[in-house]
Amino acid sequence: MQHGDAMNSKSTLMVAVLALVVGCKAAEVKPDVPPPAIPTQDLAVVSQSLTEFKLKLTGKVEFTEAFTIEKAKYELVVDEKVVKSDEAVIKVQGAANTPTDFTIEQASAYVGSADELKAMDTRGGSLLCAIRGTLYVKGETKSYEVPFARSREVRVPRLPHAKFQELEAGRYSEDEAGVTFHIGVNNPNPFEVKVTSIKYTVVMADKQVADGEIGKGEKVSPSSTGVFDIEAKISGETHGPAEIKKLIKGRNLPYVIKGELAAELFSESFEFKGVINLPASK
Repeated sequence: MQHGDAMNSKSTLMVAVLALVVGCKAAEVKPDVPPPAIPTQDLAVVSQSLTEFKLKLTGKVEFTEAFTIEKAKYELVVDEKVVKSDEAVIKVQGAANTPTDFTIEQASAYVGSADELKAMDTRGGSLLCAIRGTLYVKGETKSYEVPFARSREVRVPRLPHAKFQELEAGRYSEDEAGVTFHIGVNNPNPFEVKVTSIKYTVVMADKQVADGEIGKGEKVSPSSTGVFDIEAKISGETHGPAEIKKLIKGRNLPYVIKGELAAELFSESFEFKGVINLPASK
């Protein structure tokens, strides 16, 4: 009986030990997985004009589980001031351990008036812009809030200016001559500028000989000068039969071009004066 009792005691002990081990394993808590991360992000200028700019934030989310980027809440910050708060629905799904792209775009105005645009031109330099906020990411069992932030310098807009480039003149006959004036629009910006219009009048030898409007909707490429042509001519109709022959024979014709260059929230008057030297008659 004693031997049987000993066996029973050992069996009871083993059962107790096994129960303890099983109980301990059941009580173990699965450790939390690391939260989603944003290993890369970048902020780029998509477009600019004299009055506004558009930024694009791109990044990648990586997680050890399958996940969904539900939405983003974010702010646009310009020179340390929050100028806009917004929310974007994203709904992008990602596989476990696979970097997944997300994108946020935001536009903002530099200025709202002609005076503000002139002040920005006078200031020069750049603005420090940032998009910052939170991504809402849903994993297999839990949701996460993942912060993001990126900044970059954005060049402030500079005003375009009209300038005289050159002219080409020709003598058509003893009582008629024509000229083409090439007017430049200088764009000092790293983005193209859209011209609203260039209005002009042309005076040659004290008589107005042409007026009009050119350049509507034309674009001047970044950091370049766009050239616009103004055509004019003098004849007996503009100066009278006797006077025109005398002017053309003299070969030197004074001229004045007056006008106005207009673009977004901006206009600038210009005046160019000079003397046209006609080629000698053959």
